[in-house]
Amino acid sequence: MKKLLLFSAILLLTTASAARAQTSYKAPTGFSLQSPDDYAEYEPQVIATVNWLEHTPLGQQPDVRKQADQFLFQWISGSSAVSVQLQKYVADLAGQESELLMLFMGGWARYQLQHPEVKDPVQLNTEGIRTMLRAYQAGGYKKNKQLGELQKLEAAGTLPAWVKKQLAG
Repeated sequence: MKKLLLFSAILLLTTASAARAQTSYKAPTGFSLQSPDDYAEYEPQVIATVNWLEHTPLGQQPDVRKQADQFLFQWISGSSAVSVQLQKYVADLAGQESELLMLFMGGWARYQLQHPEVKDPVQLNTEGIRTMLRAYQAGGYKKNKQLGELQKLEAAGTLPAWVKKQLAG
């Protein structure tokens, strides 16, 4: 009985924290990205934006999502701190869900900001795919058989090997 009560309390706290995190996010607006210092100033917001996008189901807060996507795209497009490289296999995975492409780019950028020493394209691509998978799991996306298969690879620890094969092909 004590274990059930403890589990229930932990579940309640985790759910409440996640709900607060989703509602407390504010997409940057009125930002100015002119100089390298401007981009550096917004790095924490980039990370927060990617975190919010990957954990908020598609279809929830569409206006905030649109602002978040616009900010993230503009930041990634002009930043010298990150250099996202989209491959055909990523576009194929995303299909008609352009939001998944933004999540890939965001996951890559977030990882590169948090680990500036990492230059390995397999690692950077893998982090972009992992962000897509977490968002897909959060919900709101059309069923995607390929992403379902990649979730299995991630669970088995073989996602990096799959990414390496895609980059070599």
